[in-house]
Formats: sequence, structure tokens, C-alpha cells
Amino acid sequence: MKKILKVIIFTSLIISACNLQVVSNTEPQLNTPAPTTGPTETATPATPTESVPLASPTPEFAPICTTSSASVSPAAQCQLPSATESSSFCEKKDAYNLIFVSKGSTFQALTKGFTCRDAGVKNDKQLITCTGQMATNYQVEVCNPACVVPTVAAAITTCPKDYNYNAYQGCCTQELVAIPQSCIALELRSTSCVVNCKEYNKKKTCDKNSVACVWNDTARACVSRK
Repeated sequence: MKKILKVIIFTSLIISACNLQVVSNTEPQLNTPAPTTGPTETATPATPTESVPLASPTPEFAPICTTSSASVSPAAQCQLPSATESSSFCEKKDAYNLIFVSKGSTFQALTKGFTCRDAGVKNDKQLITCTGQMATNYQVEVCNPACVVPTVAAAITTCPKDYNYNAYQGCCTQELVAIPQSCIALELRSTSCVVNCKEYNKKKTCDKNSVACVWNDTARACVSRK
């Protein structure tokens, strides 16, 4: 009986010791809160930008004339204008030449120091008067405007080396194109008006009246143009 009791007590002691070892080796488990995720930002896709077409480069030179465009035909209505001198006269000590030209003609003085202006119409003829230095030969050009070939409007008029710009065709050519116009040059001579040039006893004052007078270096005097 005593043996059985000892065995029971020993067995109980062993079981108790094992339970203590299990409890000591067991660590308390902490309740770790589950991680929370914040609201995520939704990425907005970038809007594709429209591609801007590059500006085409501006050409450096005007185009080259083709064979067919290098020549310019005269206008069908081209006719030489008529121009005749009517008379020469003095007015307020100024010399004038009166000229009859075809109605609608254009005109200009080709000699420096002379000017021409419209003086009206008489007998279906256009009158022009020209004035300048007295006793001097000069030229007046009279043209038929119907023969003027119109030019071509162009933004670029620059041509490569050894080329000339043809404004009537708007292109570059190696040839000098003569544009036909119906013009005539009228040879005229202004008259001498009575002016007392001797009263201009200094060269400076004589030169101011050079339309009628001229300074003579030899005589050291202002004399009338003849």
C-alpha cells in the first residue's frame, strides 16, 4: 500500500513540474492591430497635347522663270503717241514750252532742272507746259500708258547670283527682259526771257537766279542765258 502511494505521489510531482515548464516557456501573445490603409489617390492620366505643325521655311529666292515665262508680249493696243511743240513763251520772267500730246498720254522731263505739268485739253489734244533754265536744250518723254505691262505682286524678289528679277513675271531669269512701251522723246529748247541779270553783281545771287542768268567767271559778271 505504501509503495502504491509513493508511486502516485511521484507521478503527481513529475506532472506538476512539466506543467510549470510549459507555462514558463509560453510567451503572452500581443494583439497587434491590423494595419489600416489610407485612401489612395487616383492618378489622373495626362491629357495628350496636340502636336503643333512646324512652319514651313520661307524660300530664300523667288522662283526661276521657265522658258515660256521669260518673254513678255507687248500689249495689242500699243501705239506711239503724238507729241508736237506748239510754242515757247515767257511768263513772269520764266521760260515755258507748250506741247500738244495724244489724249491720255503720260509725260516726264528727262533733263535735270526741268518740270512738266498738265495744262488741260484743247481740240481733243492734251496740253502740257514745261519750264526750266532759259536757252537750254532738254528732253521730254511722252508715253502711251496702254502699253505698260502690269507687274506681278510678290513677297520675295531676291534672286540667286547671276540672276535678275523679272517683276513682270514674278520670277528670276538670267536674261534682261526688255518690256516694250510706246514712248517718244521730244527734243526742246527753252527760250530766253528779258531779265536784267547785271543787277546780280555777286555770284551767289546770280546762282539763285540760274534759271535766267549764269555767272561769267572771265567777266566777273552775271549775264543772261542765250
